[in-house]
Amino acid sequence: MPARFPPALRLLLLVCLPVAGFAEPDEPRFPNPINVTVPRIETDPSVRYDYDIAYVRARRAGDETHKRFYTDFSQPVTMEPGADLMLLHPDGTEELLVAGGEGSITDPVVSLDGQWIFYSHLTNLQKPNQWSPPRQGADIFKIHVKTRRIVKLTEQVFTPNTGAATWSDDFRTPGAGRTYYDYGVFNMGPCPLPGGRLAFTSNRDGIKPSKGYPAVALQLFVMDDSDTGPGRNIEKIGHFNIAGALHPVALTDGRKIAVRMGPA
Repeated sequence: MPARFPPALRLLLLVCLPVAGFAEPDEPRFPNPINVTVPRIETDPSVRYDYDIAYVRARRAGDETHKRFYTDFSQPVTMEPGADLMLLHPDGTEELLVAGGEGSITDPVVSLDGQWIFYSHLTNLQKPNQWSPPRQGADIFKIHVKTRRIVKLTEQVFTPNTGAATWSDDFRTPGAGRTYYDYGVFNMGPCPLPGGRLAFTSNRDGIKPSKGYPAVALQLFVMDDSDTGPGRNIEKIGHFNIAGALHPVALTDGRKIAVRMGPA
């Protein structure tokens, strides 16, 4: 006696049955050279473009060599050296704002009033290695677009739990029976907030990351913005992100922050 199924289930079974002779369509191939030249934006009359764009310029290594020209969850604090902070004008001309030098610029973001550009400067990346980050670390700066004045907002200061180990005096210098860090403080991902505050990520508390994750664990902090020097009133607000908090973004209501998280 044939089994009886409700109509909806019969339809589902009919849809899921394999179809004899069915084959995936061939993937289109493009054997001829492809034009990858991007036309200038002013050639498109449908685009109203009357503002500058801040961006990071990194040099390519050719078509056959893969190199990491950006930071991500697998390499949150290392990248290839030489990435610069640039300004693209509406007429298509470019202007160098901050040179990466032996390090690289990353995480640019424009201030809420449009007058400043925040960014993080990774230093000494001649031999980038996520498992052994450079001792010079990274710090957050901002540059005033009109005057080109640069303000450094963070410093290379570790603030670990002092009761968790017998630390060296500055947390950095090796000593007999003393615990220390052999890499720098990485202050990354600046994000301007309403009320003159700035969110950012940092390993300043020295938390060890999860097994298998790169050497530093970035956590979420906030501090006061400043036009004269390092920000004050630094407060950790991401106590439970012990792997990688990356690229915080303020939501439109100004009261919440979205954060990209690395593996836990």
